[in-house]
Amino acid sequence: MRSRIPLLVVLISLCSAGYSQTRLEGEARARSEVFDRVWNAVNERYYDRNFRGVDWPAQRERYRSKAVSTTSRSEFYAVVRQMLATLGDAHMRIFSPEENFDRNRPAGISVGVIARRVEGEPIVVWVEPGSEAARNGLRPGDVIKSVDREPVENVLKKIQLDAGRSSTPVALELMSFDRLFYGPRESSVNLAFKNDSGNERTATLKRRFVDFPRRVVTRILPNDIGYIELTGFAPQVEKDFTNALTTLRNARGLIIDLRQNGGGFVSSVTRLAGHFFPRETELGVFTTRKGQATRRQTSRSKIVYNEPVVILLSSRSASGAEMFAAAMQEQERALLVGNHATTCGCLVGVSRTLTLPDGGRLNVSDSDFRTARGQRIEGKGVRPKEVLELKIADVAAGRDRALEWAVAFLDRPKEGTQ
Repeated sequence: MRSRIPLLVVLISLCSAGYSQTRLEGEARARSEVFDRVWNAVNERYYDRNFRGVDWPAQRERYRSKAVSTTSRSEFYAVVRQMLATLGDAHMRIFSPEENFDRNRPAGISVGVIARRVEGEPIVVWVEPGSEAARNGLRPGDVIKSVDREPVENVLKKIQLDAGRSSTPVALELMSFDRLFYGPRESSVNLAFKNDSGNERTATLKRRFVDFPRRVVTRILPNDIGYIELTGFAPQVEKDFTNALTTLRNARGLIIDLRQNGGGFVSSVTRLAGHFFPRETELGVFTTRKGQATRRQTSRSKIVYNEPVVILLSSRSASGAEMFAAAMQEQERALLVGNHATTCGCLVGVSRTLTLPDGGRLNVSDSDFRTARGQRIEGKGVRPKEVLELKIADVAAGRDRALEWAVAFLDRPKEGTQ
């Protein structure tokens, strides 16, 4: 009986080892399938047949074995992101199943704080009212010093090195700040920050998975100036925008705030732009690698606003926001005011989101875009007519110089009046 016990232990160990090996081989096959699906989708659908000068077959050889040999899903998706980043295209994005990506319902990780580079410093520009961050004393204008006890500039540099490339340097920096506090949901991040009094403090904040709803905010400013903030283009905001414009249809001038607008659905861009032109007006053309062209023009609207318009932009204004702003500028229908020399420079077409074998999602840029006058926005951005760069003191004081300038511009007497 004693001789059987060691034999039984050996058999169990062998079975366990065999099971583990089989499981590892199965995981490797699954990762191979996902990787190949991603690479092939880009190879077949990407709008630029020259892949922006990148040797795409070589990227498969460079990244495939590295991706397949990873030991976790997060590591695997990080490697695939590195491969996609070689294209330098902000719209080329992949989402793991855990990220629950839904283009109809934007969502992601938040700690209740948004930071941007202002006057060369990593500055808090927004704190969610009533949030854990607010209770810990974080305020707009504070300087971020470290994230999880690592100097913030080192963290930003690492994010950019991991990301590789994007559509523009503006887009790359924007992405690095968007991911500055990123991590697993319900985990914690430690921030060290300096307030406007020069005092350094720390705060530990929980990473929450939250919705980022596209919204329309309407205000009537002094001297009968209308204001609409639009944070995204989507079917669910079209009615709200139309209602806002109905409310403001008699305003002497209108300010459209796209500073937090990262884009959305082209169909919504065409419908909302239709409120500013009396007849159908061409906005531009999307073209696939096979030369298939889809021209986009404004949709006719019963409500057309004819008074002067100012559009507020930032480096965060991207994609559909750039399409809308560029069209309004080309048609001399609006004056553009920004807090940065250009917008994101991120405007290509993604006709659909692909579902991967493991439940992940993939966006492939399948069409290029040029405006009605042949201008390409991708890699360049839209240039505002008037640029009022952000100042740390203004952020801390809650002062909005761009909005002030827009109000003053629209409040001027019309030509021929006193």
